[in-house]
Amino acid sequence: MSIREIRVFQVPLENQRSYTMSNSSVGSAVSTVVELVDADGTTGYGEACLASPQYQPEHNDGVRASLAILAPAILGLDPLRHQVVNGAMHAAMSGHPAGKAALDIACWDVAGKKLNRSVVDLLGGAHTGPSADGDVRGNRVLTYHVVGIGTPEQAVAEAQELLDAGHTRFQLKTGGRPIHHDIDSIRAVAGVLPPHADLAVDTNRGWTAVEAIQVSNACADIRMSMEQPCATEAELHQVKAQGRHPIVVDENATSLAAIARMISSGLADGFGLKLTRLGGLTPMRAVRDLCMDARVPMSSDDAWGGDIIAAASVALGATLVPQFSRGAWIAHPYHQQHYDENNGPRLDSGFVTLPEGGPGLGLAIEEGMFGTPDAVYR
Repeated sequence: MSIREIRVFQVPLENQRSYTMSNSSVGSAVSTVVELVDADGTTGYGEACLASPQYQPEHNDGVRASLAILAPAILGLDPLRHQVVNGAMHAAMSGHPAGKAALDIACWDVAGKKLNRSVVDLLGGAHTGPSADGDVRGNRVLTYHVVGIGTPEQAVAEAQELLDAGHTRFQLKTGGRPIHHDIDSIRAVAGVLPPHADLAVDTNRGWTAVEAIQVSNACADIRMSMEQPCATEAELHQVKAQGRHPIVVDENATSLAAIARMISSGLADGFGLKLTRLGGLTPMRAVRDLCMDARVPMSSDDAWGGDIIAAASVALGATLVPQFSRGAWIAHPYHQQHYDENNGPRLDSGFVTLPEGGPGLGLAIEEGMFGTPDAVYR
């Protein structure tokens, strides 16, 4: 078993609805899909798509540029030896976890197909017991939905629409404006949520520490978490010491070492984790084991992308202990595009369905789906 060829594709994802954050909004993006071919012809797919250049230190053109170095470095290696593949990528190039993630995910897809097992099973198997919300999961993974930045009236209308669709977990975007507008929106949304609903206020680094503390104190009577309210770990410690709400770390959760440090210091009450920020399923599996052992909730998400990265996110999300799962988020509601119309992950009453199109990631992608490769490495 060895990697014979790697094909790289550019796949436009046209937005059908807006997605706004404190310091940027997500427009139509160009995803990067990799097709990895094993010596016996088995193919696996990986994907990386970054939401916006303001959201993380990488961008989508950079992902494709990194693959020019990373892809040749793993040719000839056994795709089932995930640690060896990841070691070769790290030796070839420092940083650039998104490109590494695309290749790593493709290796897991190949492994599942060669072993006739799902990636979920290869990662340890799905938990089917009751979640923190009391729901029982089978072939579904708990998810949350974003309420974008807007007026209190707009936020309430969006939250009510999501409630009616069966959602119980909400991420309210804030920041990038005077904090009294954020406080008004937080209070408005919290006022319509039932007791069993979960509210995370996500600022994507958009407040200063002083602003975050002021918002937390002004909303002290509201049951919510504050997700990445400030840009730096030092600021988060300040908010943790003087604020009134649990802190969920997102953008600063960049490595196993950083996550372990924030758990041991008591800073993180939870994590919003991205596959492409950590480098794929192999490093995410290690983070999962740490968080589950430390009893710290985490999500299994990515910044953006289509069915492939969504399938990888929900596969890892299915293996989380339900009590410590913050869910798995997918971008499909915003671009409404499937690579596999029958099995592509989609929302279902507050859950995401696991793909059931076969072994590996569970997607049945037709040959030629992505057109002519942007680059081929062999």
